[in-house]
Amino acid sequence: MTTTTGFLLTRLSLFGSGVPHAEVRFNAGLNVIFGPSDTGKTLVGQCVDFMLGGSKEPKEIPEAALYEYVLLGFRAPDSENELVLERSLRGGDFRLRVGEQDRTLGAKHQADNEDTLSYFLLDLAGLSGRRIRTNKQGKTRTLSFRDVAKLVLVDEETVISERSPIFSGQGTAQTAERSVFRLLLTGVDDSSVIARDDPKIVKGRQEGKSEVIESLLAQAKGEIADLKLDSDPADLRGQLKLVEARFQKASSALAVEQKSVAVLEEERHGAWTRLRQAESRMDVLSELQKRFELLQKQYSSDLRRLESISEAGVRLGQMKEERCPVCGAPAEHHDRAHQEPHAAPEEVATASRAEAQKIRTLLADLRGTVAENEAEVARLSEERREKQAELEAAVGELRDRLRPRMQVALRRFWDSQSQRDTYRHALELYDRVAEFEALLTEFGKPKKVLPADGPSVAVGANQAEQFSKQVEALLRAWHFPNLDRVTFSEDDEDVVISGHRRASHGKGVRAITHAAFNLALLRYCRARSMPHPGFVLIDSPLVVYREPDTGEGSFTRDVKDAFYRSLAKSFGDAQVIILENEEPPADLDRSANLTEFTGTDRGRKGFVPQIRE
Repeated sequence: MTTTTGFLLTRLSLFGSGVPHAEVRFNAGLNVIFGPSDTGKTLVGQCVDFMLGGSKEPKEIPEAALYEYVLLGFRAPDSENELVLERSLRGGDFRLRVGEQDRTLGAKHQADNEDTLSYFLLDLAGLSGRRIRTNKQGKTRTLSFRDVAKLVLVDEETVISERSPIFSGQGTAQTAERSVFRLLLTGVDDSSVIARDDPKIVKGRQEGKSEVIESLLAQAKGEIADLKLDSDPADLRGQLKLVEARFQKASSALAVEQKSVAVLEEERHGAWTRLRQAESRMDVLSELQKRFELLQKQYSSDLRRLESISEAGVRLGQMKEERCPVCGAPAEHHDRAHQEPHAAPEEVATASRAEAQKIRTLLADLRGTVAENEAEVARLSEERREKQAELEAAVGELRDRLRPRMQVALRRFWDSQSQRDTYRHALELYDRVAEFEALLTEFGKPKKVLPADGPSVAVGANQAEQFSKQVEALLRAWHFPNLDRVTFSEDDEDVVISGHRRASHGKGVRAITHAAFNLALLRYCRARSMPHPGFVLIDSPLVVYREPDTGEGSFTRDVKDAFYRSLAKSFGDAQVIILENEEPPADLDRSANLTEFTGTDRGRKGFVPQIRE
């Protein structure tokens, strides 16, 4: 069973005598602190860096002058216990509190000294005891957490720099920085010497790559020829704009026709519903009519029976009784028990006539109800004919007028869409050809000769292939424009995006691709359960939206929204902290932790109470 390494930040607080403490809280997943300039966002990043062993004290601002020390809370991913680091804002060592216990951790890294902050954090990240090379001659030293911090803490100046995200800009540290990146990417440190490839094998591999790329290049050119467009990429882009305009027009026309069809379809459905209601009511009344007829027959039968009983009673009452009606004995011999009182025939006749009168009343009411029912059936029959006519009219309108118009609009939409897709595919093929030709040129350059005293620590393109795919996946999720493929350049030790060096772009693109580099490394390590601190903090990765370089005007704002939505969705098992001026999209996943510094008296003004305007 694999165990996730690293830690998650929980809170950052400033304390001082006589001033309210300043605090921001962090959750797992995406955290965004946003607001205008001079509200304390950069101070948050500086304080986090300071509490993770940075030697540079946070920038002094008047509002923070009375604060004395800073506190950073964090916890391991598989633990609910909060660990708290405390440090003076003037520098010095750290105090670590774990529950009721505390201990002192040295600020300076020392090899194999467990009582230093560096060792403690590296142990949480699963990187304690690792060694990295510091020069080409093979000299090594123990890994410091500050070596790793450069890949997880990115300030607003570094994020737009032209150099590779691997490097800090210090020439003497390049070998160590290469080793750190390689360690995170492969999980292998420099404790032992790694054998160098045979030059003949390297040459054969390069030739093999060239053959494959030449084959792919020929295939791409063949597909371009099959399209038979007879235009260069510049002309195709112009034609694509015209086709896209026609496509938008056809799409709008189709939407209008669809709306008209939808309205008439709704009318047809309403007419059909009303027709079914009328028919259903008619069926119910017709069934009632049959039942009323049966009841009427029953009433008539009861009347005839009661009239017979009444007539018999009258006749019996007129007869003189000489013998016992029970036993037939003469009157003088009647049995006393047979002389108990019974209803006289006249009384039976009277009761039968009364009951018959009730039935006649009910029968009269029933006949009235039957008449009303017949009238309602006749009315519903007329209504059914009207609704049937409405339904047939709506169906005829759909069939004879609207559907032919919609078919014309749909055909135009399909034709323009097909043309648009053809031009887009052609441009993609031209971009692919340019990339393959650039790669062939790259392979044709003489490779750097490794010194005789040891192998290079630089990451090769084959080692970074899966990492490059992570970068590509992130950029694609962010709707990065005109994205084709992301590869890794061994010469620049940086990613190559759609055949172009990352450093060749303007600062806006450099910023967001720098963020993609660091976040992809986190995603890469998490996916493989490899050691990593478990979080990334980036200051101002979306600077392109505020002040893009010349030529970056086509870089759409859609990237910003997709950037945030992707991070909220894809980094739930890690932690990403973004410091940015602009507000994230309103429909961002609720799991994201958003903190707004307004810079005004509305809401939270800034990180430090009474932060300056």
